[in-house]
Amino acid sequence: MLNKLSDTIYYLSNQDDRERPTLGLVCGNRYGLIIDSGNSPQHAQDFLLEIENLNVPPVKYVVITHAHWDHFLGMNEFDATVIVNSQTNEMIKEWQCLSYDDSSLQKYVTTNHVNEHTISAHQFQINPAYHLK
Repeated sequence: MLNKLSDTIYYLSNQDDRERPTLGLVCGNRYGLIIDSGNSPQHAQDFLLEIENLNVPPVKYVVITHAHWDHFLGMNEFDATVIVNSQTNEMIKEWQCLSYDDSSLQKYVTTNHVNEHTISAHQFQINPAYHLK
């Protein structure tokens, strides 16, 4: 359920038990901007379903605040321009080069690979069609 901070700002609360961070929506006169895309396609889809219940402008932008997996793995679910800083961009590119089969995920978890950020053994992937500059 979305929480309303003002007539133009909403957020979906974090769920620590599911490793889901807070996601935000800022509404302008013509377009909306999402803050972080969630920890998975399902997380992003759940957020989009909540947004559909509002009478707000369409989402045109998604801002990824930083390159922790739980903030960007849902980004392919949005039909929007994704905005990241250069450091986050480089880190996401690293994630695109990883393998996401069960064996690889287990290795990442046990060795604390991927920029020393622990990842959970969820089955996820970054769409190879998503191109970073």
